[in-house]
Amino acid sequence: MPFRCSPLRGLLFLIALLCGSTFPALAQESDELTLAIHRDFGYGGGSQIQGLFTLEATGPSDLASVTFMIDDIVIGEATSPPFKLQFDTDKYPAGWHDLIAVGATAEGRRLTSQTRRFEFVSPDFVWKQMSSIFATVGGFVLALMLIGMAIQFAPSLLGKKRGAPFGAARNYGWLGGAICPKCKRPFAIHWWSFNAGFFRKFDRCDHCGKWSIVSRASREQLAAAEAAELAASQPEPPISELSLEEKLKRQLDDSRYIDE
Repeated sequence: MPFRCSPLRGLLFLIALLCGSTFPALAQESDELTLAIHRDFGYGGGSQIQGLFTLEATGPSDLASVTFMIDDIVIGEATSPPFKLQFDTDKYPAGWHDLIAVGATAEGRRLTSQTRRFEFVSPDFVWKQMSSIFATVGGFVLALMLIGMAIQFAPSLLGKKRGAPFGAARNYGWLGGAICPKCKRPFAIHWWSFNAGFFRKFDRCDHCGKWSIVSRASREQLAAAEAAELAASQPEPPISELSLEEKLKRQLDDSRYIDE
């Protein structure tokens, strides 16, 4: 009986052949030599490097030795894993350089990594770069400080007081509250207040607008200060006017103590 192959079997056979043909390619990928560069001490800004760095090569399990080169000039060899070599960029001229690793397996195969290209820069260049970064960051911080100072002193310069009404509910925030030594009223400690020692702040009172050295008050102290300011804000009861009869009686009583 002649062998008949259905279209489905033929398709499956073709897929199996194609899948099988990819195995050598996968095995070939595992034999690649990879070159990595690690910074030990120095500057690394993208492709620009300066200082002490380490070259590291990784490859197949039977990798026996690796030779490291800069611009096709051998700078060292590693004969046992990990295959690493440390170098200093300052020992080479400034400019672009090609870094490459060439490995040899136990079977004698030769493996070459992809070329890594870096620009070796001088310490002066690094110093200028860092100075520029520090100047930018410093300018940003200074701008924030000036904004904070403007927020602090603007109410004082404008003569405005933002104090809460007597007896009004207060939220002292996460920094807590303090009692002004000038007006004896409680206020929330500001985040932009100045440190004035251990748990002490140089802050501005929201009520009287004066600056004082204050410390964080307890809840009981703040509650007592709130009650005191509320009591002080209450108007005194008016003195009732005496009637004519009461005035004459008081004058008569006072005249008894006058010596004749």
